[in-house]
Formats: sequence, structure tokens, C-alpha cells
Amino acid sequence: MRKWMLHAAAAAGFVVFGALALGSANRPPPTQAPPPQEPAGAALDDFWWAAPADNEGVRITQYVGAARNVTIPDEIQGRPVTEIGARAFMGGAHLTGVVLPAGVIHIWDRAFANNRLTNVVIPDGVVTIGGWAFEMNSLIGVNIPDSVIFIWSGAFANNPALASITLGNGVGALCESVFAGSLRNVTRISIGANVQLQSSGPSCFVWSSFRAAYEANRHRAGIYTFDSGAGQWSWQPR
Repeated sequence: MRKWMLHAAAAAGFVVFGALALGSANRPPPTQAPPPQEPAGAALDDFWWAAPADNEGVRITQYVGAARNVTIPDEIQGRPVTEIGARAFMGGAHLTGVVLPAGVIHIWDRAFANNRLTNVVIPDGVVTIGGWAFEMNSLIGVNIPDSVIFIWSGAFANNPALASITLGNGVGALCESVFAGSLRNVTRISIGANVQLQSSGPSCFVWSSFRAAYEANRHRAGIYTFDSGAGQWSWQPR
């Protein structure tokens, strides 16, 4: 029978909660695909979580379930889920779908790395997307809402199926290495009013044709679309 565990982590400044499953409380994230017989869905005790002492929210620290399509709860024990912790859902090509909680604010490093996600709706209210948070998935489109301010290096790297990128108005300077290894098939890029795409070397937007269109339009916000027949990018207002 599973029981809840309560650990005081004074040095880290938060209290950690989790489900006591087979194995220790420090069990590492799953690294193998689930068995063929898939459970109907994720149960509450499939989520290990922490309650930071300096706020009323909850951070998901580890997913220990086997469902491939997961809905992360909006609340746990009356507390809103506001953070997805580093490597919380990182696994061996495990997840094919995930619904993020409406109140999430921070998605930390490699939170969903190395899965099979094809689409993720990032809720309006997210502020931070950590480094390599969604790397090595199968995302077709990335839509960044206006609330997002910080997107760290490699956040959407190595998603070779990516075709469309929308960057909201909240993002400022953005190195294109955020999408390293994901740009080959992109044909549409929508850029918000405050976004300034930066190129610091060959790892950042290597397409000379897109860069030429972006610079020719004086780094203006708008929708850039690639015409494969003409072999060039065009611009139009958002």
C-alpha cells in the first residue's frame, strides 16, 4: 500500500512530497519505454512533487507512471501546480502527449526531453522555458505565448519534424540555437513585436535565405513564410 512521505529539506528551502512506490524515494527517472499494456491514464500518485517554502505553488519533480498520454493536474492537495521540475518527464521516448496545467509558470531544464511529443500547448502564463526542455521530440509546431520572457538554449532543439514557429511579444533577445537541429523543415516563422533574433555563429539560424529576409525587413515583427517553389522567404504583417 502506498503512503505519502514528508521530508523536510531545510537546505533547499522547500518540502518534498512523493508517492512511496517500489524502490526508494530517490528513485531515478524512468529511462525505458513502458510495457506494451498501457494504463488508462496517470494517477495522482504517479507524480512526485515539491512545495517550495517561499510560495503556495507545487513543483512536479518526477513522473513515475507509465501512461503515454498524460494530463498534469492543475492542483495537488489544494496547491496550484506552478512548476515542472528539471528532468521531471525526461525519459526513453515515453510520452506521446501531455496537457500542461493552466497555472504553470516555469518549465525547467530538460523537463520533457527525449520523448515522442508531437504537439504541446504552452499555457498563457508561462514565463520561463528552460534549456533543452523539449529537445529530442517530434514537435510539428511551437507556439510561444506572449507571457514567455525567458527561453534558454536548446529549449526546442532536435525536433526534426518542426514546420512552424510562433514567438510571442514577450520574448526579447533570442539566440536561434534555441531551435538547433530543428530548422531544416520549418516553413513558417511568426515573430512578435519585441523579439530580436540573434545570430552568434553557425549554430544559430544557418539559413542564409531566412536571415536575408529578416534583415531586409529590418528585423520587423511579422510572419515569414518560405516558398519552396521560389526558394525564398516572404514577409507579411502579423
